[in-house]
Amino acid sequence: MAPKDSRGLWLALSAVELADSPKIAKMLKPFHKPVADCYECGVEVPTLPTLSNQERTEDIRVAGLFLKRLLNDLRAVWNLLLLGYTSQAGSVAAAAFENALIVSCVAGNIQRAEKLLSSAGNSPWQVANLCKMFTHQLKGSKQAEKTSSALEDESYWKALYAQYRWLCKVKHPTISSAIHDAFSVSLDGDEYIIMAAPDTRIENLPSKAFILSVTILRVKEAIESFALAREIDYKDDRAASWQERFDTISKDLDKAVDPLIKKTRLPFDYKGRVFRKQ
Repeated sequence: MAPKDSRGLWLALSAVELADSPKIAKMLKPFHKPVADCYECGVEVPTLPTLSNQERTEDIRVAGLFLKRLLNDLRAVWNLLLLGYTSQAGSVAAAAFENALIVSCVAGNIQRAEKLLSSAGNSPWQVANLCKMFTHQLKGSKQAEKTSSALEDESYWKALYAQYRWLCKVKHPTISSAIHDAFSVSLDGDEYIIMAAPDTRIENLPSKAFILSVTILRVKEAIESFALAREIDYKDDRAASWQERFDTISKDLDKAVDPLIKKTRLPFDYKGRVFRKQ
């Protein structure tokens, strides 16, 4: 039966979110440690001792601006997911993806920092180009030791860009994403209700996990690029402790993601093709 009046639904929504958030937090519990470690390592990295006492160069100052923004993005993604607004979290994650690549590509490269500053403050690079730039610089860095052999061909940057394209399918008005979202509020599974509400469906968990995992990985790469550019002194006890904690992020993230990959799949691919249940 349709309601006679919609007054009061806005306030009621807060109660629904409050009730559903603990359920979602339980679903995302395996991700809590890696996301918390990622955030806190990002906060600490600018304060770690370096091998030289020289003033921070322009690339570090510019990258620092975007690292600050990136940590805000990470927090916003987490909070939106806990509230049950998965697609909205994906929209912020798409922005985080770009901010992370800017940090990774600018930190340690003064020429790129100057190019960014001279481009009226806007990024002079398309996201696909940033993916290529980051992949190219990985080949000659210490980070490459932790990356697969896919760096030898174009598959690594294409894989990065495919992740971004999937986030953009969530961010932009696409039928595949809209259809998946619509049935977060449904009485019988055949019809949807036009209203806002947290998405607590188990079939939405893969999307939550993918959005969070991609965001954590990009933030982690940005933090590592920032640390390399600053030339951290790892003989210092605090820096060594930071590195030890930082190295656990990927391992803990794998533990959280692997069970989901084996049991579930995303509702659609990066081209917008819907994966239907057999």
